[in-house]
Amino acid sequence: MSRIPHGPAVHRVLYTLGGEATVGDLLAVTALARADVERALEALIAAGGADVRVSASGDVVYHLGGTGTCVAPGAAPLGASFDRKTIQLIRAREGVLSVAELVEHTGLRVAEAKREMLRLARRFGGVPHESLDGHVVYAFPELMASAHGRFPDREPRPAWVRADAPVGSRPWPVRLFASRTEKLRRHLLGLVIHTALAGKGVVSLERAAAFLHAREGRRVGRPAVEAALRRLAADFDAPVTELNGDLFFGFRSIKRQFLASQMVRQSIRLARTADGESVYDSADSPVRAAERDLEAFDRELRNPLTAPV
Repeated sequence: MSRIPHGPAVHRVLYTLGGEATVGDLLAVTALARADVERALEALIAAGGADVRVSASGDVVYHLGGTGTCVAPGAAPLGASFDRKTIQLIRAREGVLSVAELVEHTGLRVAEAKREMLRLARRFGGVPHESLDGHVVYAFPELMASAHGRFPDREPRPAWVRADAPVGSRPWPVRLFASRTEKLRRHLLGLVIHTALAGKGVVSLERAAAFLHAREGRRVGRPAVEAALRRLAADFDAPVTELNGDLFFGFRSIKRQFLASQMVRQSIRLARTADGESVYDSADSPVRAAERDLEAFDRELRNPLTAPV
């Protein structure tokens, strides 16, 4: 089993989760790519270290096999901690995430966040959904099936709360600590998102300067505040208007992205517990497998409309 790529880590997590888990449960803990987890599970099943159970609803649960032994995991993959936090956010937001929400979580520029979203989709099975006004949000159905029905209530801290922290994400290892300009941008990101979600999303330069003064404990120069706001405005295609000597930045598109995510959440409702009557279990003896076939046949007789054609 030790020669199976990622097999020891997946087996150890399966053991830690009480001996059974869905792919989503394993992804949430290991932060490995979905394909890597699935390959490790297939190899573990072949080696007798795990079995697979399928419910009548089609949910798949993996559980420890009778001959497997728990072994120590290898080193966590680079970026695993960052990906675990992102998975925690996705699960807390019912499996659906917009680019604006990813920016809120990571502090990335929008262009970077779009690339990161595509990486997450490839890694964890994300599916794009386009809203009526053209915003694309991603749903992650694989992450939302759990053998235990437990999803996080608490989300990771957003980027502006940890403005001094390392970025720490997988694709950007050279960006170790936020620069002074980036720190101001992250602080203002909090103001911009809060304002966008609370109303029309218009932030004035004067208000932003007062906000940073209160946050920093000292006055921040108007040119630095304006530069940080203009960076955010360019990211979100926010119009800039000058009136009576002040500048006003409109961030309505942020609220539209959050609303697009919420509409998809309500329409597809991904969170589910993988339970219900089992129709197949690779751990079954031949006698038990035959019994399941008879039970399935009886169900088809009782419900002919659901029988396969």
